[in-house]
Amino acid sequence: MSGSNTPAGDDKGWRPASSSSPGDGKGGPSAKDKCTFTETTILNSPDAAVIGTLAVGQVLRIELQDQPRRRLVAVASGSRIAGAITSAKLVDMIECITLGFSYSAKILEIQGGRVTVEIHPS
Repeated sequence: MSGSNTPAGDDKGWRPASSSSPGDGKGGPSAKDKCTFTETTILNSPDAAVIGTLAVGQVLRIELQDQPRRRLVAVASGSRIAGAITSAKLVDMIECITLGFSYSAKILEIQGGRVTVEIHPS
């Protein structure tokens, strides 16, 4: 006996049930399903000089930067970086951008240096 409370061969107690969804034919979501989402987040390390020129309702571009390190940034007009994107979906967004998807961030709220945005496919 291995010390487990589950009978040999019965792994239903710890292994999540598989779910299939339409998409890639492998039981998982397709790139389109994975890359098509909306999420609300707060800009990280906002640039005060840029934030001061923004307004609620304005839409920023989301871009992938490789230098000085790989990160997603929200870009205002004139290629001015408003701040970095932090998100639970960060890895997916980077992968989706490299696959050709693009994202925008609509400004929902500005409170001092805190900028709340809604990220969505463009």
